[in-house]
Amino acid sequence: MQFIVLYFIIFLAGKMSAPFRIMLAHTSICQLILLFITMSCQFRMISSHVPVEVRVYGPLRFVRAIYTYALHQAWQFFMFMSGMSIIVTLFFKLMTVNAMFAKKWPMFIAFCIFHIPVVFSGGLEVYLVITAALPAEIQEALALRNIDVSLYSVTGTLRLQTVSLINFIIMVGAVFVYPIASFLIAARTLFLLNRNVLSKTGKAEHRSFIAGLCLQSLLPVLTYFPTFVLYVHCVLTGTEMLFQQYGIYLMPTTPALIDPFLTLTFMVPFRNRILTWVGLRKPRIVNSNNLMSVTRSFT
Repeated sequence: MQFIVLYFIIFLAGKMSAPFRIMLAHTSICQLILLFITMSCQFRMISSHVPVEVRVYGPLRFVRAIYTYALHQAWQFFMFMSGMSIIVTLFFKLMTVNAMFAKKWPMFIAFCIFHIPVVFSGGLEVYLVITAALPAEIQEALALRNIDVSLYSVTGTLRLQTVSLINFIIMVGAVFVYPIASFLIAARTLFLLNRNVLSKTGKAEHRSFIAGLCLQSLLPVLTYFPTFVLYVHCVLTGTEMLFQQYGIYLMPTTPALIDPFLTLTFMVPFRNRILTWVGLRKPRIVNSNNLMSVTRSFT
């Protein structure tokens, strides 16, 4: 589904402006990377252990622990990045409706400002890889632990100390801020849209696009919140719960499956193209007289 969405963005986006193509493709690529890490590593968090142990059950359990630990941190980074990309796309829509700011430089500046928390979180994750996975003694201990990886390998441990705690708060906070920010931006965009001189069709396309982005921004809360609550419960009580151990990685990746369907449904040009292909919408017929006049003008 992600590759289908990328095909639509690249080849069938019609008159969609470059910033929106870039942001939609950016979201899709981040989610593809997220899916690759989830499927190839298949992490399991043993929250009942102190410190919390992270295991790898996927095909990459055969590689060295430092690489899977780095992928574990990358998984968090791209989950954060894909969620932020949706908010930025929605903000770009606000800037487009408010034509005064619909220029490339203001959009680039907005993109950079919104991604400051993502870059900061990424810096913390690099620090954690350097301090918690790179030291020789840690690698040697994990190498001895992972002599038999027929079932799983141990990629490392997680401790809610200063750096990891800050990153954890940023990640969790962002998940809950996404829907609030998206609905505030959407409300302002719809207010400006109602005062705009666009046609009814144009306004309907904008509203559909905004509705799709709002739903996408809501998904992380719905998928992450249950496993987050269970994670806190397991850490505090030492309870072992299989759904939480696997779900804390699988559930936040679920939007990567649902988002493509929302994009193809709420992006009106994409939806119309699909309806035409399946025969539920008549193809657009070009008036021959108009075509001849355009041809003469061009000639």
